[in-house]
Amino acid sequence: MKQLIGRLLLVLFFSSVTMSLSAKDDLLYLSGRVRDAITKADLTDSHVLLYDSMGNLRDSIKADRGSRFTGGEVIAMAYFGFAVPRVDSTYVFDVVCPGYMTETISYRVEKIGKRETSRSLPPIYLKREPRKLGEVTVTASKIKFYNKGDTLVFNADAFQLAEGSMLDALIAQLPGVELNDNGQIKVNGQYVESLLLNGKEFLDGNNQLMLENIGAYTVKNIEVYEGQTKLEKWRGDPDAEKHLTMDVKLKKEYNIGLILNAQGGYGTEDRYMGRLFASWFFPTTKLTLIGNINNLNDNRKPGKSDTWTPEMMPSGTREYKMGAFNYDYENPEQTRSFNGYVNVEENSTDNRTTLARTNFLSGGNTFDNSFSRGKNCQLKVETRNYYNSFTEKFYYGGMLLGRYIKRENNSSSISATFDKEQTDLTYKALEALYSDGSPERLDAVINRSITRSDGSRHESEVQFYPTFEYKIPQTDDRLRFQVGVKYKDEKEERWRDYNINYGEDPNPAVTRRQYFDNSPNQTFTLDATAEYRTFVSKVNLGFTYSYRFLNRDRDSYMYALDQLTDMGIYGTLPGGYLDSFDPDNSYTSRLIENKHDFSPELVFRRPLRENTLLVCVNPTISLLHQHFDYWRANRSYLVSRSSMLYAVGRYSARIDFSMDRKPGKDRRSFYRHQFIYEYRLDTKTPDLVHLIDIVNDSDPLNISLGNPDLKNAYVHNQTLTWNYKAHDHPVNNTLLLGYELTSRALVRGYTYDTSTGVRRNRTYNVDGNNVFSARNNFNLQFGAKQEFMLSSSTDGQIINSADMIGVNLEAPEESKVSTRALTQGLKFGWQIGKQSLQFGGKYTNRHTTSSREDFNTINANHYNYGIIGQFILPGGFGINTDFMLYTRSGYGVRVLDTTDAIWNLRMTYTPKGGRWVFMVDGFDMLRQLSNVNYAVNAQGRTVSYTNALPRYILFSVQYRINKQPKKR
Repeated sequence: MKQLIGRLLLVLFFSSVTMSLSAKDDLLYLSGRVRDAITKADLTDSHVLLYDSMGNLRDSIKADRGSRFTGGEVIAMAYFGFAVPRVDSTYVFDVVCPGYMTETISYRVEKIGKRETSRSLPPIYLKREPRKLGEVTVTASKIKFYNKGDTLVFNADAFQLAEGSMLDALIAQLPGVELNDNGQIKVNGQYVESLLLNGKEFLDGNNQLMLENIGAYTVKNIEVYEGQTKLEKWRGDPDAEKHLTMDVKLKKEYNIGLILNAQGGYGTEDRYMGRLFASWFFPTTKLTLIGNINNLNDNRKPGKSDTWTPEMMPSGTREYKMGAFNYDYENPEQTRSFNGYVNVEENSTDNRTTLARTNFLSGGNTFDNSFSRGKNCQLKVETRNYYNSFTEKFYYGGMLLGRYIKRENNSSSISATFDKEQTDLTYKALEALYSDGSPERLDAVINRSITRSDGSRHESEVQFYPTFEYKIPQTDDRLRFQVGVKYKDEKEERWRDYNINYGEDPNPAVTRRQYFDNSPNQTFTLDATAEYRTFVSKVNLGFTYSYRFLNRDRDSYMYALDQLTDMGIYGTLPGGYLDSFDPDNSYTSRLIENKHDFSPELVFRRPLRENTLLVCVNPTISLLHQHFDYWRANRSYLVSRSSMLYAVGRYSARIDFSMDRKPGKDRRSFYRHQFIYEYRLDTKTPDLVHLIDIVNDSDPLNISLGNPDLKNAYVHNQTLTWNYKAHDHPVNNTLLLGYELTSRALVRGYTYDTSTGVRRNRTYNVDGNNVFSARNNFNLQFGAKQEFMLSSSTDGQIINSADMIGVNLEAPEESKVSTRALTQGLKFGWQIGKQSLQFGGKYTNRHTTSSREDFNTINANHYNYGIIGQFILPGGFGINTDFMLYTRSGYGVRVLDTTDAIWNLRMTYTPKGGRWVFMVDGFDMLRQLSNVNYAVNAQGRTVSYTNALPRYILFSVQYRINKQPKKR
């Protein structure tokens, strides 16, 4: 009887809806969400059933309408919605889903506000039906990617990977996706801002840890979309800022129970590695333990398709240790959550660098050569914790962070500057320059410097940011308040030695030993934000006011120990060292900063038949007042500055026009064409120390000067994007056009003394810095069995760089360099069964010119091409290999104009059961790898060489287990 009455009420409600369709202002939109009562997963196959007065099914609403919240975001969430009259009433309906028990819902609507347009029902949880065993049909799909609404979905099972591969190997294979060695991900040329695991951040967004510890075998699919955080979704603002999001979805069997993945190995050249990943999944809680220890400093994997080139090889050798514990609790109703982590990291790096630099100078270039070695050790302990609480109208949240960092470093170098290029200079030759140097080399030398530096640094930091938000009843308006407090304390001690010779004189002209006591160094920051947002007709209006107060005390005391009769032993303070205090290179400072930000926002969205127009404008106008007390050389300097700052951030001046709406998978619609225009503006202010007319000559070869005439710089950035998606074929295309102009750019120019090699550095405002760019990404899967994959990436840039350079105390003049770069990358893959081959190549031309008469035009070419193969053999064996050729030409430098042939190989054996994987990895099997880096700008050209990992073979074994609870 209760259900019959409910259905009769529902019929009356739908009758009233039909009679009032022409008056949309008399409707209220009700929305809800359907989820599994145990796992809390969204049930996208569920329906809301509506009946007529006779109890017959009148209509059904599929609960997969997550797309209604965005114009560009579609997430697999089981949302449903329908319109009801704006009158007090009770509505009853059924919610059904295959495999679940039907739930009858009764919902009361009352006290409707005049400007209230929508309401959210509490989450609806369905219980599973008793398990019934029946026939199971499994259908395998080899489609690698498809469009699910406006979400780009990659099917993980369609990609062939080596046994033992982690998430990074899977992401590197995705068409249109680039994975850099630092964990940064690009999709069709755009950076991924948020990498999620099952919709949640992993270790506070630490991409590298997630990429290296999640097994590829656990992944079901990877979704890419313009997304929002849970808080942004709760706000219900369909036009709020979106973030390019990559969400890694695990297979169902890995979403509950225990996952353990451990690996250990040892190889030639004393290389070792050990890794542990263990995660316990409960209905409301997830606990994760991670451990890692290695001395590889190498992210390469044999058979991995990524953007790696020899120039990207990490410099130096590294010993790394880390341990982390992550917890995540969310109550069954998903209204409260606690999550956070504790992370301990220790690493030690040993870098050896050889550098050759050409300084572009009018009247003749000079040439720097240096050999340096440095060792850095760092210990970091960090914890970050979040709390979130949601009700229908209130949100409370907060973040608490604690961090401690200890750094110790020591370095030494020997360098020299010549007026003629030295092509065969070695460390020993430079060390013996004044005892065994040739007359030609002594005639060309301008200076030689032998330096040493050691130091230790301690940092402690605490942050606390509580947040409160309130949805105003009977309206769609809301208020947000946030207050943040941050305190940071730093202490540093540093030693430096200089021995400098000028010209042919074998006796050092400068001998210095310096001790720095850089403390106290304390910063206190207070942040406060208030925001009000309202919706009027089709216009979304927002007003945000933010205030920041900063108080920073920073002192640095230098002692010139070389002025003492006995300067003692390096690293130990001699008695009476206070007498060597150097006031000219010591300072005390206090900065007080007050900043007020005003950010109005207007968002307008309008559907145009099968198209949609979205316009967003969100400028920020800031008032910055800075008061800087600076004491140096027994003199007080007072700098007080008030500045008006202007900014327009990402998605804040945006026109989004989506065309040609088409149906996609699961009834989700998407737009075939999307055009987006964005404008960004950023104001950069000069460092206040650079505004003070002082001289810092603590480094004898690099003297720093102030410039009181500096002005703010403005960076204008414009982009035009075209996205194309096909609704019936796995194909997409993205074209980006960009232009960046920096007005009054803040550059660090210098005046160069050709007789001594001393630079007098000063900050200047310079015009002429701009970048034109164009990029196109195309991806296509085709073939009778979808066995072929084609990806193309075209990138062009024109980079104009301007700087200030002067020679021999003359006034600096503008130095401009223009670089034109064109890159074409192509990948063609063939996968048949469990075997796959990929042919790839990339060509880059870099053409650098300057209007200066003595500038040597550079026309360099890079060719990278090769093959990647992955083969599954009988008996549990597998082979994965890559062979790539890296060719450079046009630099005019013998060590750069070369071809490196890099061959990596992995062999695996997986016994039955799949828990154990035995691996042998061989890196740089042909012993061709060297670490050479090249850079050019308006000031000069730099070629550097660093110590890289030699060829090595690593033997390792991986163990993985997945235990699920007996009762599910």
